[in-house]
Amino acid sequence: MIKSYALIANETILVVNTIVADETFQIEGYYLIEILDGILCQTGMYYNKGDGFFYYDDAFTIS
Repeated sequence: MIKSYALIANETILVVNTIVADETFQIEGYYLIEILDGILCQTGMYYNKGDGFFYYDDAFTIS
């Protein structure tokens, strides 16, 4: 199934790109987080693993 994903380098939380890919897609050195309907995610945002949302700052205060 084709879905939208945030592409994030391993060991970081910064979104380097957003892509549309098959759910089995993998790329070395990166992990994918599915962008669910109604969730804003753009390149340059930060992923908060605690709540599953994306923020404009790494302190998770501006969404």
